[in-house]
Amino acid sequence: MEGQIASSTLEHASQCPSATPLTAAQLHALLDILTHHQTYAEVESFKDPGTISEYGYPFTRHHQQPSSGPSYARDSVSTPLLAGVLRSIVLPLPGIRNLPPEFWHVQFQSILEKLAEAELSESYDKGVLGTRKTLATAASALHEAVSRGILGGVSDDAGRNFYGEYDRSKATDLVRAWEDGVRELVYGDLIEELFTCAAEKQSLEEHSAGVRAAADYVIIHLATLIHHIFIVSPEGPYLLKLLENVHRLLPYSMVKHTLRIGNAATMLNGMMRLLLAKVGVGSILNWVGLTQNADDGMNLLQRIIWLVLTWDASDFRKSAEAIEKAKGCSKEQLAAIREYLNKSRAEHDEIRKVSAQRKRSVVEIILERSNPELLASLTETQQSQCSEYLTALLEARDRDEIINTLCRQSSDFFTQAIKDAVASFEPMIRAIHMKVDLHEHVSAGEAFLTEFINISRTKKNTSGFLGSLTPTKAETSETHIASVEDYVLLLRNNRHLLYNWLHQLASQCPEVCDEFRAWAKETIKVFRQPVNPEYPRTALNTEDDNRPGAAGALSGHLQHLFATLPASTRSRILPAIDAHAAYLSALEDLSLKRMQRILDNTVSINNTAITTNSAAATTPSAPSNPSSTATAPAAPTSYLIPSRWSRPGRSTPRSPSPNSASLTSPPNGTNASEAESKKRSFSGPGMYLARWQQLLDDTVIGPASSKISGGTGLRSGRDVKGVLARGKTGSGGDGTKADSDSGGVSWELSLLGKIGKEGMGVEEEPRAVDVRCVVEALGEGFKALVRSLVKGRDMNGARTILCPPL
Repeated sequence: MEGQIASSTLEHASQCPSATPLTAAQLHALLDILTHHQTYAEVESFKDPGTISEYGYPFTRHHQQPSSGPSYARDSVSTPLLAGVLRSIVLPLPGIRNLPPEFWHVQFQSILEKLAEAELSESYDKGVLGTRKTLATAASALHEAVSRGILGGVSDDAGRNFYGEYDRSKATDLVRAWEDGVRELVYGDLIEELFTCAAEKQSLEEHSAGVRAAADYVIIHLATLIHHIFIVSPEGPYLLKLLENVHRLLPYSMVKHTLRIGNAATMLNGMMRLLLAKVGVGSILNWVGLTQNADDGMNLLQRIIWLVLTWDASDFRKSAEAIEKAKGCSKEQLAAIREYLNKSRAEHDEIRKVSAQRKRSVVEIILERSNPELLASLTETQQSQCSEYLTALLEARDRDEIINTLCRQSSDFFTQAIKDAVASFEPMIRAIHMKVDLHEHVSAGEAFLTEFINISRTKKNTSGFLGSLTPTKAETSETHIASVEDYVLLLRNNRHLLYNWLHQLASQCPEVCDEFRAWAKETIKVFRQPVNPEYPRTALNTEDDNRPGAAGALSGHLQHLFATLPASTRSRILPAIDAHAAYLSALEDLSLKRMQRILDNTVSINNTAITTNSAAATTPSAPSNPSSTATAPAAPTSYLIPSRWSRPGRSTPRSPSPNSASLTSPPNGTNASEAESKKRSFSGPGMYLARWQQLLDDTVIGPASSKISGGTGLRSGRDVKGVLARGKTGSGGDGTKADSDSGGVSWELSLLGKIGKEGMGVEEEPRAVDVRCVVEALGEGFKALVRSLVKGRDMNGARTILCPPL
């Protein structure tokens, strides 16, 4: 059906009056607009329990005959972009492709459906951007970039020279190295060369100057993404607290002892018993046959999830109890809000609809529907407290529902999914366990995660660029907040951990390496542009054209979709397309500027740290007090210094040893980076960050109190940027509120008000363009086109022609 829609659209285009061809820059902007909005629309559609059954392979439809096999949605794929990436890249992955069909359409599908049925809270009701919204928009921004690569393809630039020279201190050279590297991966032999290099060399960067420059490009972008999630985002302290709690609860010691077992079968059995065994009254009664399907209790993984989320929910319940004890709101008002949580999905949607139409807050509509007198007596203070009360209850309920879905189901889909995944990867695990000492790599990963958490914490410390782990009283004069450079240096100084793992895997386990090599060579083909002359490209308007690639393989299709529109519609949406093209160009310039600043800062910081440490090493030390020496804190053991590189023939990282260039605090309390303390960035490169922020800014938030806002109507995520939900605590383990120091807003806004954007290394970003008219005009046609492309793949994810003939 969708293929007929797409083909009829193209046939109709040929009969339309000729329209002025779009330029390459306009086609590029149009593809960006449509993929951006279509991807997030698909992500949001998972709120509906019926979405997953219409996803298509590998998920099935319900209400099928028991005797028949699985029934997959074919003609009405609900999420074509998400399905395209899953089938093209994920499903063919070694290990993943061996998963039984029941893993997808029973275990995984049931978990997604139950989470959708739980109707987790909306940002509209809470008046803030929550954690799920932050992570969902981040995933959507990254996913759309991959989808554009699959749809449009990568152009084959014959002039690429990945094996030339690159200046790693220049942002332009890093960008050029990345683009050349991508083209060499897609059209050249770089995949084969990298696998060979991993087997023969200690580091992938020994391959060429292009790989070294491309690695720097990846590190800077990855550091920027991590910094944005854990530092810039208002949810950062809260996410860091969750990560820290999970990190503390994971049984690393027992896992490492189990990995020391020589027999692979015994090791796997021991690991499964450690993580998945259930010990409870229900499991014993089920085993002896006295009960059936009784609650078996929880295994260790479920217990960790339960503990982390229960601790979290208790913080929100304490906030709700504090409002109840304050007695600012009447019992009837609070009871009406509690009753709202138990209403159906249809009633919730109706209340939001009325709230938007009447420009009144959700709390006001709830009270009015419960008892109009409750609304008549509502004061501004009570309105604020009722809103906080509703938010706290919704957040606590969300965590209870997640616990019920993952840990308290009579049919334990979560545990069975883990067992299926381990069984699928078992041959690979056995091969790796025989040749590689895994427990040392787990130790290195544990230490790296510990160091990452320490760096990410906001702490009173100015000693050293990364801060001392044992600060003195003199070092706690001001708050140290991690910058992008902190994460860049962390990743640069520890990339050897990844290279060492890849080297051991490629050199010791060639059969495993060959599977991934074959997958990589076949999967990368989905990013190639078709060269069959049977699929001509529409002529482009080359006036003022600065994007020769246009929309890649979709250029002709988008040109035809645009031509099908009435002339009045084309003239109405063309200014929005032009404005978005200018917006993308401005973002690229800003991204390049930020990358160059980070490169300059990290070079300067490294030089300062090395110079200071060298000077300290050559200066005679004064006689020390033996007693003070005895009580001085020892330097913490770390796996994160370059001296841990593996030597030939050694399968595990080396023990820590001193290194003159490591970024530790200099002796005698000297501040190694005092002269460079102002060279810190709180923003980095990457257009995806701006696209992510745009999704957050465009999130619809319910109106504030009509008495407070004057009935100004709906708000957006931009209006509540930095505002945190009451009850969310930050990292540190002491229950400190994430917003306690900034009056209910994130540190970013609080610090920005003190030192300004220049002091934080934050430039003014260009404002995103309102392109809703473009989406309304071309959204459905684009979705139909993408659906037709997804149908070009069989149920095994095999590659077929991506673009149908024009």
